[in-house]
Amino acid sequence: MLQKVFKIIIHPIFIYAIIAFLECIPFYPNAPKVVLHEMPKVGDNFGIPNSEAVFYYSGKGKYAYTSGDCYFSHGNPTFDISYKEGGIKTIDKVIADKIPFLGSMCDDEKKVTVKNNPFEKGYFFSTNFLLYYFSGVSHIISYFVLALSCLYYLRSQKNKYLVTFLAIFIGGAVLEFVQEIFIMGRNASIEDQVSNCFGAVLGMLLFWMLLKTKFFQKMI
Repeated sequence: MLQKVFKIIIHPIFIYAIIAFLECIPFYPNAPKVVLHEMPKVGDNFGIPNSEAVFYYSGKGKYAYTSGDCYFSHGNPTFDISYKEGGIKTIDKVIADKIPFLGSMCDDEKKVTVKNNPFEKGYFFSTNFLLYYFSGVSHIISYFVLALSCLYYLRSQKNKYLVTFLAIFIGGAVLEFVQEIFIMGRNASIEDQVSNCFGAVLGMLLFWMLLKTKFFQKMI
């Protein structure tokens, strides 16, 4: 029984199904913006309606996050987190304009510490956090495993490496197309497809090297 389950788990179709499921998870990059007619609190990140600019409020003034990298470098959660959960507060533009501008959060001389703890709310374990930070790594690992699985089942075939690469290339492209057309918040990405192929090549190289060993030859 366990042997049958194991064969199912390592089968290329099963692994591809898992990859397809993960790549078709919707991605909601921004939390709903509720405009509050009040001053931000000390330590708040805030913005204004119809603007992508984000600021940090120190109590004496506001500091601008100059880029997404700047924002995340201070340990802030992803943009899908609501203000009540520690995300960005949206305030009236009239109020925001009255707050003195003091500089950039990412200036070399800027030493403001943002008091956010992503672990406290489980941000590091949210789907959107993983999609922001580990998309490329997950593509490489997923297709690395898929390549090994394909090669194991095609091990007796003469053109196993070519068939494996073409299958992964086409399979990855199909999922990118599905993301672009059907999945909310997801889009086709050349970078993801390159990561898919890179993972496949790594898997093929490992299988080729293992195939040179007598121990592995006896196992398969």
